[in-house]
Amino acid sequence: MTDDEKTRKQGISRREFLKDAGLVVGGATIGSAAFLSSCKTAVNPDKTVTLSTVTTPANRFIDPIDGTEWPTLGDLQAHFAETHPYAGDINLVTLDINGVDYTLQVEATDTLANVLRDKLGLFGTKVACDMGQCGTCTVLMDDIATFSCLNLAIECGGKKITTIEGLSDGTILSPIQQKFYDNDAFQCGYCTGGFIMAGLSLLKVNPKPSADEVRLAISGHMCICGNYKKVVDAITGGV
Repeated sequence: MTDDEKTRKQGISRREFLKDAGLVVGGATIGSAAFLSSCKTAVNPDKTVTLSTVTTPANRFIDPIDGTEWPTLGDLQAHFAETHPYAGDINLVTLDINGVDYTLQVEATDTLANVLRDKLGLFGTKVACDMGQCGTCTVLMDDIATFSCLNLAIECGGKKITTIEGLSDGTILSPIQQKFYDNDAFQCGYCTGGFIMAGLSLLKVNPKPSADEVRLAISGHMCICGNYKKVVDAITGGV
């Protein structure tokens, strides 16, 4: 009896589990444990930090359902549509997230915020209003601050997407994160990632913004704690 048959007797096969998860990195299906090991998370600074990375194989596009390999994404998409018509409105898209290419199955209605959190486990991108009115889900798309809850994932292929997880390296904060820390520019912290990404987008085009320019850049963001002054202070003048 194979491992899949043994697992199936317990209720679900490995193939079915991975198919339902719909998670492919660099064209190869992976489990959540393998993915989570690649996330850059803060750890105890007193301990030695070893960062795991994902090595993306070049030009490998594998059907996550039947395991066949195709030379290009277009070939894989054509095969997928012909061979798995029951997939309905499930689509394949390759997203460049923090410098790593992820090929995923997504529904036509999946937002980028949903995919980042629910499929890739990048929970630094918060969702609050889910209507583009609070700014907590802000990411950079081609270096422009974007509300990820308002973008369909299927339309984000070919874009360079940066989330808050992509700014730091283990325990080493990026300059703008460090300035937020130094200025105590957070209270509960739920909105902080969105403010940081909006501030970073501004600094990429204006390295020394004035307080008024910062206020305009973060005008689409809400902080229920009311910590706006320190947020403005953290971005004003650059890093």
